[in-house]
Amino acid sequence: MNFEKLNEISCRIDNIQNNDKILIGGSFYGKLDLAVTADTENFEHFFKTVELNAKNFENNDSMKKWLNNIAPNFDAKLFAHLYAFDNILRKIYPNMSSNVSKRQSFYDEDGSKKLSQSFSEGVCQCAEISVLAQTYLQSQGFESKYFGGELLRKPTEEFGEPHSFISIKTDKDEYFYDPANPTISSGMLLPRISTIEATPTQKKQFENKIHTTSERRNCAFLEARDIFTKSSWYYGCGDGFNIFPSFIFSKNNTQKQPSSEKTL
Repeated sequence: MNFEKLNEISCRIDNIQNNDKILIGGSFYGKLDLAVTADTENFEHFFKTVELNAKNFENNDSMKKWLNNIAPNFDAKLFAHLYAFDNILRKIYPNMSSNVSKRQSFYDEDGSKKLSQSFSEGVCQCAEISVLAQTYLQSQGFESKYFGGELLRKPTEEFGEPHSFISIKTDKDEYFYDPANPTISSGMLLPRISTIEATPTQKKQFENKIHTTSERRNCAFLEARDIFTKSSWYYGCGDGFNIFPSFIFSKNNTQKQPSSEKTL
């Protein structure tokens, strides 16, 4: 497992192996100390079912034509796997989030609870779903990372929402995939896939800003536009405190950093 700490509550992870312990939350707000054991061996049936459905869907000419009309630059193979993951997940684990009120007491700092237990006990939220998505995508050879960070549904929100999601790189572009928040369109459950609406320079600035330093708040968000709905959410790294406009990197955001954001 490759673990990258961004600040006290945010991280990125890839190359997750069976029985790795993944940090997914805190015993109280502002900490990242609760872990789950990624027992990927217990998801073999789920992975095989998703893979089979993805291959069938990928070979569907009608799907390819439909996708090309809506998002001509998006890879049909990747879409097929994301679509299959979202839909099979909710068929095999319909009660995965039925008991989230007990989630806090379910976990411990030793990571003794397994990912499969969290699904069977119904305590899953975005973190568990994203860990499972990451392990599946890497098993299929896609370049992706689990991102435990924050979400802004509007750029004007004062505080971020703790949220986990996936970043994906392809030959053509970079995307955020949010497996906990699929898009519903014409009765279809579609994966929430968003293009990153930032210039190459802004992406570099984002990467520079989210890494831990002792003298600044390493908080930053990227505008991400849903390839289906064309609406934007803002994904990135927060620290639980107030959001400044300059934390948001977007083609439409050129505001400079105010001096007040350097401290809490």
